[in-house]
Amino acid sequence: MTKNILLITAACFSFAFQSEAQAGPRSEKIKEAVEYLSACGNFIRYDSENVYTGFGTYWTSNVKPREPKPSLLRFVPIDRVTEYQVETLDSVVDVVKNGSSTFVLTFSGIEEWDLSQFKRLATYNTNLLSRPYLDEEHPRAFAQYKDKLVIAHGRLGISFFDLKTKKVSRAFPVALSHRPLESVVNGITVSGRYAFAALDSYSLVGDRDKPAFRGIVVIDLETESVVSELDGMDPGADSIASDNNVAIVSFYGQPLWKYSVAGLSKASTLPPPLKRFWKFPIEGTQTGKASMDDKYYYTCFSRMPKPGEGSYFIKVPMAFDRRVLMLD
Repeated sequence: MTKNILLITAACFSFAFQSEAQAGPRSEKIKEAVEYLSACGNFIRYDSENVYTGFGTYWTSNVKPREPKPSLLRFVPIDRVTEYQVETLDSVVDVVKNGSSTFVLTFSGIEEWDLSQFKRLATYNTNLLSRPYLDEEHPRAFAQYKDKLVIAHGRLGISFFDLKTKKVSRAFPVALSHRPLESVVNGITVSGRYAFAALDSYSLVGDRDKPAFRGIVVIDLETESVVSELDGMDPGADSIASDNNVAIVSFYGQPLWKYSVAGLSKASTLPPPLKRFWKFPIEGTQTGKASMDDKYYYTCFSRMPKPGEGSYFIKVPMAFDRRVLMLD
């Protein structure tokens, strides 16, 4: 199933795409690569070399525990706009490049790839547990900080993967004060020395009862400890993206809430968002995890089909001007 298998030269340096801004001219190259993707899946990510999207679903059957479902990682080199893909062992939910290796997060674990050779090098666990993951315990997203990957791990909380030893070095639950009600860590983003994790409720309660934690957990990445747990968001937070200034929380694609990174890192209670964005310039809604640079907000976008495209909503890659969305 590999499409147009050609060798790609791999850059030998690390790039943390979720927290670094790109120069304006580079943004146009990234935009071109994003829009060249033939389809869009669970996310849009980019680094110094490629734009990526991954495919696959969480639910595979009623069998417990969940079984892996082989899927695809698709990517377009920024400086040579051609599309490639590789087959993964499970649904793909995130990507980080470090040196010559590309680390691909699936619901089952981490796959290390040499994309210049279209070769899977190794697979790794994402948590310290020796048992299979239960419902909603699977990893959802990760982001890089120095030589660590910080992983949003569903009901299990947060874990850290050491890129030098290729092992999980630390894992811990969050929002323990709300137990026995549980939350799900759905998204993670890094800005400076802090990681911001977006949590939604897992446990449901009646209208008169206090819900499980829904909000943002702030993690100091130097100490690998929770700084604050900012409760009080609406239900449905499924991802979070950031740069050095703002963090954007998506609630199943619409609305988007914009927060100040500096405000979140210093807050003891959840501050009001700087903006709530309810409508995109075109009809449709974001799906999955987005990325952004200094000019564009890159996302998979679900829109109505055009004539001849069928009768179902279509996921397409999109680059929205941040000024139009007022996400600056």
